[in-house]
Amino acid sequence: MKVLLRIVITLLILVVIGCGIVIWYISPDQKLDLNYQSIDFKAKAVQMLKTRKPEITLSGSELNELAKKELLKHMGDIPQQITVTGAEFHFEGQEVTADINGKWGGLIPFGAELKFHMEASGSVLELNHESTRIKSIHIPAERLGLGTITVPLKDHLPDMLTVDHMEFLQDGVKLTFKLDWLSLPSLLLK
Repeated sequence: MKVLLRIVITLLILVVIGCGIVIWYISPDQKLDLNYQSIDFKAKAVQMLKTRKPEITLSGSELNELAKKELLKHMGDIPQQITVTGAEFHFEGQEVTADINGKWGGLIPFGAELKFHMEASGSVLELNHESTRIKSIHIPAERLGLGTITVPLKDHLPDMLTVDHMEFLQDGVKLTFKLDWLSLPSLLLK
């Protein structure tokens, strides 16, 4: 009886140690949050007026702010047992990497890397989820069911600016607009 009790206690201790090692392994490597700052499109419109070119370039850091804002809107698309606590998006042409921190079951912290492919559809940026990795553990995209995160740029732009074309840059996106140049100064008066 004592031998059986020792075996059970030993197995329980090994299970607890194993769980501790797994939790330590998947824990986030960096501290991230979901705070974002709005982009000052008025300043960009002033610059557009000065250069007389109907284009604005959004840097990778500005796209990160927009992506975080849209991620908050898509929280309902994430499986219920996962809570996202932080994110940082990195843009390289049409490839997007998102470093995500979260909690599984509200208790177990994890850090993950999500890969997206970005495409333009009118004035909407579409980030199509392709894969997820937690350290060296690959999780199929279908398992999370994220699908596509859309970033409607029109929601963030003044009404008079209509996106005509998007060009993906190494660290950002260049937007070319159709606009009435005479209506642009009215934006500056607001």
